[in-house]
Amino acid sequence: MKLFWLILKDLRVELRRGFEILASVSFILVSSLLISHASFYTTKELIVPAFWLTVIFIAVFTSTTSFIREMDSKTLYGLRLLPISAYTVFISKTIFTFILITSQGFLELIFLAVFSGYYGIFDIFAMFIVFSLYISVIASFASALVMYSEGRAFLIPMLIFIFTTPVIMTLLKNDITLLLLEIVAVSSAVITLSSYILEA
Repeated sequence: MKLFWLILKDLRVELRRGFEILASVSFILVSSLLISHASFYTTKELIVPAFWLTVIFIAVFTSTTSFIREMDSKTLYGLRLLPISAYTVFISKTIFTFILITSQGFLELIFLAVFSGYYGIFDIFAMFIVFSLYISVIASFASALVMYSEGRAFLIPMLIFIFTTPVIMTLLKNDITLLLLEIVAVSSAVITLSSYILEA
């Protein structure tokens, strides 16, 4: 129940930030137009790798709404005083990040299909959901890891790209089983470490 209320709180705060929502939708719209336009001059096969790259960028932008926002608004200290474990806080942030990434990514899929006429892109939907879970864990971990750092604007994209690089070939091969195994391995390590980071 505590987990549910933490996620609901984050979603309410996010919905109040109309300008950020508009900026996200604008990014998705423009990137979809650019990818679709480029595919007319190259090949339709470009759309899928470009989509994965866009999802990574969405994760980078979304990571700032996680622990960094709590740190900047000083509400992180309030969370620490609540009778909630660090694991619960981290998992709630990961689920919140997952909701943001999947909703924006799904919008990107729709725009790409409409603008390019390539409706075969929906074939990767299951892979997209699994990858969104993976990158949500990574984005939340990166946000928690660098929330005290002054160089976080540089460190977050670097960490997300470093952790995402090993699964790029898995994405391109569309190997959902291998990606699930990688999620379990990475998530186990990251969730264990998150407790030490949040209690530091």
